[in-house]
Amino acid sequence: MATRFTHALFRPVDIAWLVYFRLGAGILLGLEHVGGIVRGRVLNYTQPQFHFRYLGWEWLPALPPAGIYAVYTLVAVAGVAVAAGCHYRLMAALLSLGYTALLLLEETEYINHFYLYALVAALLALLPAHRAASADVRAGRVAPATAVPAWTRLILLFQIGLVYLFAALAKLNPDWLAARPLTIWLAAKAHYPLVGHALASPAAAWFMSYAGLAFDALVVPLLLIRRTRPWAFGAAALFHLSNVVVFGLGTFPWFSLLITSLFFAPDFPRRLPGFVGRWFRQRIPAPDLANPLPPPSPPTLWQRRLVLAGLGLYVLVQVLLPLRYLLYPGSTHWTEQGHRFSWHLMLRTKSGSAVFRVRLPNGREDTVWPSTYLTRNQANKLTYSPDLLLQFAHLLAQDYQRRGLQPVAVYCDSWVSLNGHPSRPLVSPRLNLLPLKRGLAPYPWIEPEPLGGL
Repeated sequence: MATRFTHALFRPVDIAWLVYFRLGAGILLGLEHVGGIVRGRVLNYTQPQFHFRYLGWEWLPALPPAGIYAVYTLVAVAGVAVAAGCHYRLMAALLSLGYTALLLLEETEYINHFYLYALVAALLALLPAHRAASADVRAGRVAPATAVPAWTRLILLFQIGLVYLFAALAKLNPDWLAARPLTIWLAAKAHYPLVGHALASPAAAWFMSYAGLAFDALVVPLLLIRRTRPWAFGAAALFHLSNVVVFGLGTFPWFSLLITSLFFAPDFPRRLPGFVGRWFRQRIPAPDLANPLPPPSPPTLWQRRLVLAGLGLYVLVQVLLPLRYLLYPGSTHWTEQGHRFSWHLMLRTKSGSAVFRVRLPNGREDTVWPSTYLTRNQANKLTYSPDLLLQFAHLLAQDYQRRGLQPVAVYCDSWVSLNGHPSRPLVSPRLNLLPLKRGLAPYPWIEPEPLGGL
């Protein structure tokens, strides 16, 4: 059994799918940050006085605006270079490094698809996607190939399959099943021309809630079956394109379609209609999978073991990391503990406010609005994250100390509504946040979640 499994991972498959994915992923991952500059998202890095950091990464320095623009430019250029297959390994590594750096430099900028893009770019850096129809082949930097090991495709299918699976499991909560989040989101679309009235209707929220759950749960099994694959991909196209119309979501719906299409046979790009299919047929010779180009030298035993160990470790981390929220009491949608990196895609909506009170030794108490220090995006996310509230309290105390003042207590008056439930405090207004420390353990000082709100 182990021998058959290893053979299945290392058997050669047509390289056409990997060239197709390299072209699409490189362009979309680069375009995401071009859009970030055009739409002003880059200002979320250049304007704040304070930057929030993930636990353990507080030591990272704050880059000046020129440095942030340099990282954005690097990501855009690296994406185009990856698509072209030009100095591919280096550029794919830089693409992944750029996405990772932007995730780590500002915690409030976390978005699920940014995390997915960083993972995919890292995987691309390990895959031989430049071995056909690339600038590296034309320049003679690498030998051309017509086939790649099957594991190169299977690891990407595993990654997108895992996203769909965890997205479905996360939707099995009372608020989603009661259509509460979508009722709120769609009501805000009532002004849309033609479709606004229909989107804002209660029936639309209920239909989209259960359709989204069914899609996430069933799309991968149906894509794995050859007979149902075209229908499942058609449903995926309808689902993701409707998200473009209703929610926008940047490049993510298009990237989701790109990676979901990899469930088709590895040679499917050759069979695409029109110019695209001709381009693949002309530039990538159809492989003789019994004798692919170049003639393969079988991987040595230690090379196979290294690949298997790397794949096993990656799979283990990607399965266990999203499940860590189960280790925390209460609902992760309220506490936010274990929420990130868990593929909880658009599952809850929160609104509220947070105001801080800084008490000095002489008894004076200053009221501080977070917007004095933070961007709008930071201030919005601060209101519903206990960890961010705690970070801000300590950053605020450090700012007072720099001004020669020594705060003895920092309190927060916070009110949060989860999925339309009545607002309640996230932390007690009588709790001094300064003695508290960040950590991986559950935060016992978080106030209980709304009754019935998950």
